[in-house]
Amino acid sequence: MQPSLKELFRGALIVAASLLAALFIYFALQQYAIRVVGTKRLADSHVIWLIIWVSILFFVGPMLLRKWLQRAAEFVSAGLLAGVFIVFLLQIFSRYVLRDAFGWTVELCLILWLWIVFFGCAFIVRQRDHVTFDILYLAVPRPIRLVFALLACAAIVLAFTWAFVPTWDYIDWMGMRKTSTVRIPFEGSKIPLRTIFMVYGIFMIAVVIQFAVRFVNLILKREDPDEGEDYGADDGTDETLAEEPSS
Repeated sequence: MQPSLKELFRGALIVAASLLAALFIYFALQQYAIRVVGTKRLADSHVIWLIIWVSILFFVGPMLLRKWLQRAAEFVSAGLLAGVFIVFLLQIFSRYVLRDAFGWTVELCLILWLWIVFFGCAFIVRQRDHVTFDILYLAVPRPIRLVFALLACAAIVLAFTWAFVPTWDYIDWMGMRKTSTVRIPFEGSKIPLRTIFMVYGIFMIAVVIQFAVRFVNLILKREDPDEGEDYGADDGTDETLAEEPSS
């Protein structure tokens, strides 16, 4: 079904508002980095506002755009996992068939696995899919669970926001160091460690936005404190299965 003109206009407003919000958050982080932490590295990292903008759109953007972003995140994660599998096979082939192991396969597997873990936790793994210790949480009445959920969201948002600037400062500093064996294809130069560990900065931004959105949804009673919201694409599969008569 084609979206109506009203839905397109509303989606465009959300995209524009999210862009302004991303720029504002980036400016606030810049000022905090310069005036409080005393570093100017964040001021030169303009890619951060783009990461913030995409993360906002992923969790609160128009539904059609969220579906596309969800599919893109799944494609990237699947590609990374396939890369690990192929590199692992190359490592076995070079070691036991060629009798001359490729030196770059181990480091590349570690790099790909690092990206799989943090990128997947940022955009693929849902909040309710994480392992949690909820013995005390489930033992208290439902209103208290809401308080616990709000406190948990607030603590995560504040902790990750407070730690982001010094963390990114260290990641940016890692740009002077490079990989030991892995080189960029067709170019031959080694990869800066800043590029590799940047995924942790992406993870931190995504976690902050995800739990900030969850905090607001809990306040507005749009979300059950016992259920984490699925921010990904909703293709109606569950509803279709639920409505299908049993044989």
